[in-house]
Amino acid sequence: MSAWSEIEPRHAEVKKKRALEEPRWRDIARLMQSDEDLSGGNRNDQRQPNGDDPFDSTPLYANDDYVGGMFSKATNPAERWFSWGVPADPELAKWKPAKDYLWNYTTLILASIDPTIDNFYLNVPGWFGDMGMFGSGFMWQEEMVGQGRIVTPNLAVSGCYKDVDANGDLDTFHREIRLTGRQAKGKFGDRAPTARDDEEIVFVHAISPNPEFRPGSPFAKHMPFKSCYASPDKTNFYTESGYLDLPVHQIEWSMRSGRVWARGPAHNALPDMLSLDEVARSTMVGIQFDAEPMWWAADEDVMTTADIVPGNVLFGESVQGKAPAQILERSKQMSLPLQLQNDLRNQVRRAFRFALASTLGARPQMTAEEVQAFSQDELKSLAPNLIRVQRGLAGFIRRRAQLLDRLGVVARTIGPPPPELLRAAVTPTFVSPFVKAQKADTANGATSWVSTKLKIAAETQDPTWMDDIDVDGYSALLHDALSGVPSIKLDPRLVEQKRQARAQAQAAQVQLAQQEQQAAIYADVSHADQAKTLAKGRAGK
Repeated sequence: MSAWSEIEPRHAEVKKKRALEEPRWRDIARLMQSDEDLSGGNRNDQRQPNGDDPFDSTPLYANDDYVGGMFSKATNPAERWFSWGVPADPELAKWKPAKDYLWNYTTLILASIDPTIDNFYLNVPGWFGDMGMFGSGFMWQEEMVGQGRIVTPNLAVSGCYKDVDANGDLDTFHREIRLTGRQAKGKFGDRAPTARDDEEIVFVHAISPNPEFRPGSPFAKHMPFKSCYASPDKTNFYTESGYLDLPVHQIEWSMRSGRVWARGPAHNALPDMLSLDEVARSTMVGIQFDAEPMWWAADEDVMTTADIVPGNVLFGESVQGKAPAQILERSKQMSLPLQLQNDLRNQVRRAFRFALASTLGARPQMTAEEVQAFSQDELKSLAPNLIRVQRGLAGFIRRRAQLLDRLGVVARTIGPPPPELLRAAVTPTFVSPFVKAQKADTANGATSWVSTKLKIAAETQDPTWMDDIDVDGYSALLHDALSGVPSIKLDPRLVEQKRQARAQAQAAQVQLAQQEQQAAIYADVSHADQAKTLAKGRAGK
């Protein structure tokens, strides 16, 4: 029995499940000019795998807008698009030592994926683009042992195969890669199969739950996930290792019951994209007939195709009052296909969740309140899909935190966490644009309420209007909505100490003022008694 037979049945199974999706993928890849090779892996076919070029670029622009929108809404490097939190104990997350540690931990992870040192943000657009076209995108994250660095490449969907468990979660991942003999030697070293340097070899990297998993074991053989490489071309080649957690992270758009693979916006737009491509082709033919109409000539002696050039003069006698050559008009109505083409373009844009942009462009006279309302509606429609994306991003962040911890970066940079956090379930939390908009709107409402009460109190000279304002609550609301930076907000215990010190200082000042007033009164009384006594002495009394 060959080594390839260890994973061949399982690989055939995951390939069969993906084969159900590939016919639509090929249409999508052609219309959206994807570089994915979905030709079925025929290495002897050197033609373009996705057929002819499309006649309309609207699907390409729509996906670019989709990728840009998802990038800015979910992973904008200019913002803190995630943070570590304690959802089960929000009061613990507000505690100053815990809040500082969680903030520093988030800063460390964001610094580790900064564009200057990591390719994460460079690969995210491709990750989102695959999700928009095929419904799923895959990104790899692995520590380069001995190099002290982490690589995060985006994986081509054409080489990815997967399966899910009973809960619909990814648990099996296979990836087909093609390496030359030289590349295989560089990757596998002494374990590489015997091959010429220019020989192309197919390898399959299979990751699945490890049946020999032993919690706490330091050996790769007993880690939670089993990893192995095998080759259908070199059937005796086999190498095995393990992972503590899945190194591949998938994002999905819309899951379907009973299917392993998700659907993307392009699946919804596929009928419109196919129609748009055909209408665009027909429209171009119609425009070409207008620009270069057919001619009717008596014979080739009168005119040939070479004679149809601007400024040319044709010579010939009329026949029964008719010109020797004339344009053959076609019955056509170009307004109908042009209108249909425009409608199909809007449908494609709408499928990629960017109908709002066209609405705003059609109404430049909209007020700021209408623009904000439309923006919130757009974010609401995106919310279910952002949650799916955030689920994939959460897995990426957790693994990045674990890799940094195993590299010792966390201990060297921010030290150990407070003991209270060790007993809490700390997880990544995401700050979606809709939540930000809600917080800002709440802060604006609270500020308006407080300002109105201050104005009424000043106008009526009635301080009771201010009695029900919770200054601490108002300050906490503004901090959460406008900043959230823990270093600028003091711990409540320190605030209480400052207030007690201020109260004591004020009490001391009041007491000193009272003592000064009493001393002045005593002095005045003493002076009065002394003057009275002197007056009586002068009178001989």
